[in-house]
Formats: sequence, structure tokens, C-alpha cells
Amino acid sequence: MIERIIDDYIGEVTKDMGASQRSEVAKELRTHILDSAEAMAAERKVAVDEAIIRQVIENMGPAEKIAAMYPSRETLFKNHMWKAVQALVGIAVAFLIVAALLSLVAPGQVDAPVRTIIMVVSALALAIVVISAIFMAIYFYESRLKATYEERLRRLNKSLSDMTSPLKVALSIAMVIFWLAIINLFWQQIPFLMGLEEGRMISLLTPDFTGFLPYINLLGACTIVAELLFVFLRQKWVPAIIESALNVGSALLIAWVYLAFPFSPEFTPLITAMIKVALLLCILGFLMDAAQKLWKAAQFFIHGSPEKSKAV
Repeated sequence: MIERIIDDYIGEVTKDMGASQRSEVAKELRTHILDSAEAMAAERKVAVDEAIIRQVIENMGPAEKIAAMYPSRETLFKNHMWKAVQALVGIAVAFLIVAALLSLVAPGQVDAPVRTIIMVVSALALAIVVISAIFMAIYFYESRLKATYEERLRRLNKSLSDMTSPLKVALSIAMVIFWLAIINLFWQQIPFLMGLEEGRMISLLTPDFTGFLPYINLLGACTIVAELLFVFLRQKWVPAIIESALNVGSALLIAWVYLAFPFSPEFTPLITAMIKVALLLCILGFLMDAAQKLWKAAQFFIHGSPEKSKAV
């Protein structure tokens, strides 16, 4: 009966895998289950029975969660990130259809909405490319990982919270590149709706915003360098301090934007006040993040990593 319980669980985990991968994963999981069951039985000073096997399997989690730790061709297109890409593609296609219909129904009269739709579709296309690249990088990284089941599970659970994780670094760099691309390519075309009754679209930013672009690009480039240092530099406290300083720099840049206010002069006092409140919240957020990264830099410097400091 014990073997049947184990076989049923392993079969559920490996049902979408190829023959070679299924055999390897089944052997790995069986070893883990039996070793964990023996350890649990020894701790309780009893023999391994069905209850202990079921407890071990319950502790491991649902079969779908374990299967996700072993990417395969069959599971590649079942990933949530891939579904997000499909959703973005669907939205982009829907926008293009709407633009085409508007052009057919009222040619020459809907140029502004069509341009706005094309801008949105362009941003979606860029997001699709970035997310797809991240998705493929994660897939290839995971599919070639030659570690035990316990190491895989532990690494995946901590990778996004670990500042030095290659996965976290890759995601951070992709987000910075995406943001820089959007702000440099489309800042002149960012629309703003002036009231539901008027239904008039105006540009959010004025030409004065061009003076901020070099500093935004510089901060973005420095952020990418700092993220890469987490991977290649042994002294992790150095990039942590750099990131803290960059957050302070970002807060100062937003404070400059707050004072210069390179936004449309057509805004009502209420809209202007709301934008200024949002900018103040951004400044506060950057300063809080700077303090957090400075604290982590101290942990890196003293203990080598934040995790080790918790164990002290």
C-alpha cells in the first residue's frame, strides 16, 4: 500500500514529462519521500507506515507545484507567465481590431484615438517581448539545473527575495530596460483625459521634460550595473550601497520634477495637486527603499548575507 501511495503521487507529478525525465524525476522523488519518511519515523520512534508517507507527501505540497519545479516541453505552455503573454497578445490584437474598425467607419476623423491605440499596442508589444525573454530565460535556467529536489525547492522559494539571485537580477534589469524604453520612446505621446464630459485628450508632459531624460537614463544605467555587480562581485555590500545611493538619487530627481513640474499647464488645480501628491509618495517610497537597501548592505558587510544575520 505504501508503494501505491508513492507511485500515485509520483505519477501525478510526472504525467506530462517525457520518458527520460519521468524516470529521473521519479527516482529522485521516491528517494526523497522514503528518506524523509525514515527520518520522521526515527524521530517518532515508530516504523514507517502509510500515515507517515502521507504526511511526507502532504508536506511536499500538491503534485502540480512539484511538477512546476521540473520544466518540460509539455509543461512549458502551461506556465502562468506564458498565459500572461498570451493575454497581452490577445489585448494587443483586440486594440488593433478596434483601430481598424474605427479607421473603416470614420476614416480621417479618428486619427487621435487610432494613434493612441497604436501607442498602447506598441507598449504591449514591448512588454510581450520582455516577458517572453524572461520566461525563456527562466525555463532554460530551470531545465538545465542539476541539483537535488530539496535544493531546487529551497532556491526557487528564496530566489525572488534574494538580492544576489541571478533570477532576481535578470527580472530587475528587464524591468529597468522596459521602463527606460517606454519613457524614452513614448514620453511625448503619453495621453491624459481632461474630464469625462469633455473627453479631450492632452499630452501629459511638456517639452521641458526632455531636460530630465539624461538623468533618468543615467540612473537606469547605474541601476543595471549595480544589479550585475550582485552576480559578479564577491563583496555584496558594495552594490547594495550603490543601489541605496541610486534610490536617494531617484528621490532627488523626483523632487526636482516636483519643483519644475514639467506637466501640461492645462491641468486643473485638483489634477495638479493629485500629481504632486503622487510625486511625494514616490519620493517617500524611494527613501524607504534606500534605507532598506542600506540596512541590507550593513548585513552583507557584517555577516556576508542577510540570511546569516538572522541566524546569529
